Amino acid sequence: MRYSKDKKILEDEQCFEIVQKKLKKDSMDDFSLIKYEVVPFDEVLGYMGQYYTLKATVGYPKSPSTEKIINFFTKIPPPMTSPQYDFMQEQGTFRKEVALYTMVFPEFLSDMDTRCIPECFLGLENDVIVLEDMVHSGFKMTDKTVPFDFDHCQAVMKTLARFHSKSLTFEERYKKNLNDTFGHCMQETLWPVKGDRSKGLLDAAVKGNLSLFDLLEKLDNESRKKFKEKFMELSAVHAESLLPSKKFKNVLCHGDLWANNILFKYDKDKRPVECCLVDFQLARYNPPAHDILCFLQFTTTRDLREKHLKDLLKIYFDTMALVLKKADFNIDNVLPWNDFIDSVEDLRTMSMTHGTLNIPIMLLESGVASKYFAEEPHLLESILYCDRTPLVKKQFEDVPRYRDRLSDAMYELYDRLLD
Repeated sequence: MRYSKDKKILEDEQCFEIVQKKLKKDSMDDFSLIKYEVVPFDEVLGYMGQYYTLKATVGYPKSPSTEKIINFFTKIPPPMTSPQYDFMQEQGTFRKEVALYTMVFPEFLSDMDTRCIPECFLGLENDVIVLEDMVHSGFKMTDKTVPFDFDHCQAVMKTLARFHSKSLTFEERYKKNLNDTFGHCMQETLWPVKGDRSKGLLDAAVKGNLSLFDLLEKLDNESRKKFKEKFMELSAVHAESLLPSKKFKNVLCHGDLWANNILFKYDKDKRPVECCLVDFQLARYNPPAHDILCFLQFTTTRDLREKHLKDLLKIYFDTMALVLKKADFNIDNVLPWNDFIDSVEDLRTMSMTHGTLNIPIMLLESGVASKYFAEEPHLLESILYCDRTPLVKKQFEDVPRYRDRLSDAMYELYDRLLD
């Protein structure tokens, strides 16, 4: 099925199968699909697809007056007219996510004691993914412009530990390398080492950042020049830094843990007590520290990272130890603390670089994101593959909270490299 404006996103029989899986019914006698509609989201929440809600109205023959509305999160590829579609086809991002949900996760997340990803009800390569609608299960998305506090970070650390532990358990139990077994689902799809389109994407990000360095008021001309030189050196090898580690143990990493890809459930005091992870198109095989550090760069302030990194690492490690113990493994044999901390230090500069390359797009104001990614995709080509400068520079100059978040990350990287 190839989606176009003239074709339905889902067929009648597909919707019936989705509802059947959700209700775990064996025949049409148990329920009837009265009607369904696929409703687009009002705003751009991500940049690698189009998002909808499938609303299915279900009836029960044994109770004719009873009807129930069931919602599902539905994603399809970007429009064919968008350069994102060409990128998706070349890099296989959508195909990879379908494979993860339909082949990989059922294999090694089947005994998950706490769900950390939504259940998948339909996955068709390059066409559509239908998932449990976590919003209707009590989960909420945060405001991406508001940095996460310690409580939100703590919830993510516990969920990440549970998620990563399944990779370690799989490899220890079956004596198989996860990347060897499911390598087609873990290839780099954002900035692979080879590929003209991915190189253009990285070059455009670098140019955008260099233009923002010129606006950092605390740097004099000489400091700015040195910063640019160091940043260019790091950027030249950044694709290599995303490859699986040859030094540290790797796991299946989410790879794109920014605010819009993490949903939280709250208690009566509005404290986050649980979270789930969505959108796995950029998943990769890396040390656990990759997800941890990049998450912190994408979602928190330098102040929180400096004050609480050690605490959050300990929360992650202790949770991992408990989960591995339940699986009859000792963390000291699987992921020793000293190795874990060494990997964190080894990946700190990479994560800071990765953060400065990604957050200028992640933190775009909603109206600007919609203009480029939904309303006027013809403007997107040059922004994605030539130079981000016109877009990010204007946001930096016009939007104080955007400027503050980017400056915070860029000064941190400067101090890491040159202070």
